[in-house]
Amino acid sequence: MKSGPGQGLVAELGRFVRANLSSTIASGIEYVLVTALVLVGAYYLFAATVGAVTGAAVDFSLKRHWAFDRSEKGTVHREGLRYLAVSSASLLLNLAASYALVDGLHFHPLPGVIAASLVVGVAWNYPLHRYYVFRHARPATNEGGP
Repeated sequence: MKSGPGQGLVAELGRFVRANLSSTIASGIEYVLVTALVLVGAYYLFAATVGAVTGAAVDFSLKRHWAFDRSEKGTVHREGLRYLAVSSASLLLNLAASYALVDGLHFHPLPGVIAASLVVGVAWNYPLHRYYVFRHARPATNEGGP
């Protein structure tokens, strides 16, 4: 089978769609958890943190094994540490944006947390997952270096 310029675009479009489906599944789980915690009286920033950690675990697994399925993967610990770094910054961005929307602009907590996570997801998470966390692994070479 020939590999033409259209196949690269088709493959990239497939990764984009699968990555967004992974994020949607993880976000759905996160939103249900955040909603349940807020409804039972948990503080919204605590609920956002628990939801983010749970969503991150689901999202990492789906993206590593399905969305960004590659012929060569980085080691799970390397990708896991990169994902942790991106997700930690994402959590801080989500908390700051949630706080600004809820306490600063007086949004209701649920829409405030959801709006914050949507903005952070599109502007921060997707680009870093695609080009940093789950990039194609480069084969190791033995050319005079460690």
